[in-house]
Amino acid sequence: MTDNKPKKWRIFNHQTDIEWYDVKTKFKQLLRKIFYNFIVQELLAWFIMLYIELVFLTSQKKMINDEIIHDSVAHRSPSIIAFWHNRLVMIPTMAKRIKNSYPNYNFMTLASRHGDGRIVGRVMQKFGLISILGSTKDGRKSSRGIDFGSMRQILDGLKRGYSLGITPDGPRGPNQQINGEIVNIARISQAKIIAVSYASSRFITFNSWDQFKLPLPFSKICFFIDEQALSVPRQSSEQDIVEYEKILTQKLNFSQQQADKLCHLQ
Repeated sequence: MTDNKPKKWRIFNHQTDIEWYDVKTKFKQLLRKIFYNFIVQELLAWFIMLYIELVFLTSQKKMINDEIIHDSVAHRSPSIIAFWHNRLVMIPTMAKRIKNSYPNYNFMTLASRHGDGRIVGRVMQKFGLISILGSTKDGRKSSRGIDFGSMRQILDGLKRGYSLGITPDGPRGPNQQINGEIVNIARISQAKIIAVSYASSRFITFNSWDQFKLPLPFSKICFFIDEQALSVPRQSSEQDIVEYEKILTQKLNFSQQQADKLCHLQ
């Protein structure tokens, strides 16, 4: 008897599977090479900066407790402005407007050394901020920490009374969990930590590790600054640092909730 069942043919054999994997790998390498190109990153940074300015200029704006940062800048009090990574986009507009009132004042930002971080750093520079690359060592995404040279830049700037903007859950999460040296920096420099957030009435949420929020033009943008800055005593122990990280997490979440309420998102 003959078997009348249709034969099942394997379209890709083991060899073609390997070849296809090689093609995808080389394609990714090519994209990465293009993405890391200076000209490409510069063009992307300009495009992102112009988009952020477009959103800011076309949107209604509401800012709560911004006098906290103005007062810190006016008195040259070193401060660390902390915000969650997924609420990063509009923060440089706030810093730029404050800096316009104090032209000789500097805001520093900390970005990672990998490709995404370098573009963020370039965008910050276009808003007039000082970008310090150092939240990922040796350009590897998997590594953490701030190298000695970057830490020295940060501490020197804070000593001059400048402000540092930082995402304590960046560059790769976990989302809204402090994983960096922010509290230790505050302890060493005696800079106060100010928790900040913003919300937008119209936005796109990306399927990324932090559910990144991209605000849209013609929105309502609401900034909220926590009025109680966090001070970390110089003599704090490791256990104290853990407790201050918990307090800061609560402050960041509270600021985010208040910003969402202002934009009627809650």
